[in-house]
Amino acid sequence: MNLAKYLDIAPEVKSALENGKPVVALESTIISHGMPYPQNVNTARNVEKLIRKEGAVPATIAIIGGKFKVGLSDQEIEYFGKKGTKIAKASRRDLPLLAALKQDGATTVASTMIIAAMAGIKIFATGGIGGVHRGAETTMDISADLEELGRTDVMVVCAGAKSILDIGLTLEYLETKGVPVIGYGTDELPAFYCRESGFGVDYRINTPNELAAAFKAKLDLGIHGGMLVGNPIPKEYAMSKGMADRAIEIAVKKAEENNIKGKELTPFLLTLVKEMTGGMSLDSNIELVYNNAKLAAKTAVQLAALSEGEEEEASLDELRAEIADDTAESIKEELNAFRGEMETLIAQRVAAVQQMAPNPYMNPYMNPYAMPQQQMQYQQNPQQMPQYQQNPYAMPQQMPQYQQNPYAMPQQPPMQPAPAPAPAPAYVNPYKPVRPEPIPEPQPEPVPAPNPYKSIPDEEWVNPFAPKREKAPEPVAEEPVIEEPEEIVEEVIEEPVFEEETVEEVYEEPVEEKIPEETEEAAEEEPAPAPAEEPEEEEEYTVTEYVPPVHEQKRKPDNQVKPETDSEGMTAYDPEFYRKRAEERKQRLAEAAGEQKHKEEAKAAEPEYVDCKGPLEFTGEHPWAWKCTRCGQLFQKHEIPHKCVKTD
Repeated sequence: MNLAKYLDIAPEVKSALENGKPVVALESTIISHGMPYPQNVNTARNVEKLIRKEGAVPATIAIIGGKFKVGLSDQEIEYFGKKGTKIAKASRRDLPLLAALKQDGATTVASTMIIAAMAGIKIFATGGIGGVHRGAETTMDISADLEELGRTDVMVVCAGAKSILDIGLTLEYLETKGVPVIGYGTDELPAFYCRESGFGVDYRINTPNELAAAFKAKLDLGIHGGMLVGNPIPKEYAMSKGMADRAIEIAVKKAEENNIKGKELTPFLLTLVKEMTGGMSLDSNIELVYNNAKLAAKTAVQLAALSEGEEEEASLDELRAEIADDTAESIKEELNAFRGEMETLIAQRVAAVQQMAPNPYMNPYMNPYAMPQQQMQYQQNPQQMPQYQQNPYAMPQQMPQYQQNPYAMPQQPPMQPAPAPAPAPAYVNPYKPVRPEPIPEPQPEPVPAPNPYKSIPDEEWVNPFAPKREKAPEPVAEEPVIEEPEEIVEEVIEEPVFEEETVEEVYEEPVEEKIPEETEEAAEEEPAPAPAEEPEEEEEYTVTEYVPPVHEQKRKPDNQVKPETDSEGMTAYDPEFYRKRAEERKQRLAEAAGEQKHKEEAKAAEPEYVDCKGPLEFTGEHPWAWKCTRCGQLFQKHEIPHKCVKTD
């Protein structure tokens, strides 16, 4: 898992976790969605003070800019309190999306447990958990808090399930998930505002030390999942069960009438209960959060003490293991030294034996491949051969001692290694047909490549970029033709004078002179003979610049004329000119659309409002619970004074 990319732990919390100090996690939904401002901010700060007073470190968890914050500052708590319900509630399903999109989120019980487990926090304090809603057998509306309690190793200290839920079905679901439900000092599960719910718990524990020991045993056994601790609200702040049940029944009916479901249901019910109880539920909510934070801090301190004791025992075991390792290391060194001494002694004994018997092959016939050293010497120089070998009839006195005495032991020189065999000749197949070698074909002499840098005479040089012209045909002798005189009508075309800077000149087309009708008829009757073609002389190619006539030059409108440029050649920018032009265009569009007229008519039609201080009466209907007796307006809260339309 790549948690460092998304997890942001405050320095105080990080130091406490590294040193084994107690840490208590807190959710942020109670700040943004559980209470109005400024009660939410004050409650969050007081909860952190109570936890520090008990010896633990608070860690309020939230999502800011896609980062999972573990431990909020005062500024961040103020930000969540002021923004309120504009911040999204973040459960398990919302965590990856908020992290990827880098958005803010207020963590619920489920998401707070997940992030606390990522950071290594084991104790979590909240107001109340979610559960199975009433009518869930048809709607299947079950909170994700129960699912997270069955899989995440975090102890949740709360005031039980919210009384707006079906507590019986909630306990059944927790039993299915294997979550132990513990009552702290009570045999009955608390019901948020009330100390009793009518449903029992699995176990009763009376001290924080026992709570810490139970959760420590669960962790040591490797049984995954959370543990739910129900801590009843103090008696002086608890509501009567009858009053709370009556308000909840009315709120549930109103939710069904308004078709409110999903994540909007719980905030709607809590708000309506608060309105119907006159704010008593809000005070109870704040006090039960304080009570749960104290118990969670005490339990975290005891859990840290148990872990520290285990660490001391573990340190003793580590010390014993280190001593055993040192002893084994010293024994190993002694064994290695003894082994080295023995190897040295054995080597010395072997060397002494080799000196005593340098030639293991005393009999030359024991090694048939060996050759006596004298025989090898005689083969190299036969003149050194003994006389008795050169003359077989030599005197016996010249024979060696072992030949004179056949029982004498010959003195054999040390054996020599056998000579290496000569390499075998390369195999030649005698049956392979002999093919005559091919006669090489004569190769043509290479033609030298043309030298691109060779100088070419001026009369032979041809311009490769010159346009190709067809050669004029040679003149053909033709018979002389008698030309008759013909009236030549010359057309005079006045060529326009082009001025470089003048753009407004208009091209004047040339006026053609009319040809007399008689001349035209004569031209039609007797066609003029074609003059003899004379060979055209080749003209030298010259590049001429084409200047379009005035009527082809495009004229730019006045509003596209380039403004003057500064000395460096850059166009001078005049923001005032563009601003005025934009305002004029906007004004023209507004006049064309008639917006000004509509604004004046709407302003004239607006009614005039005045302050109304009429008394309000409570109607009991949600959400418009208050009605003004003077102007008849409906309000969600008791608002005096308020605005009303002025009457004559």
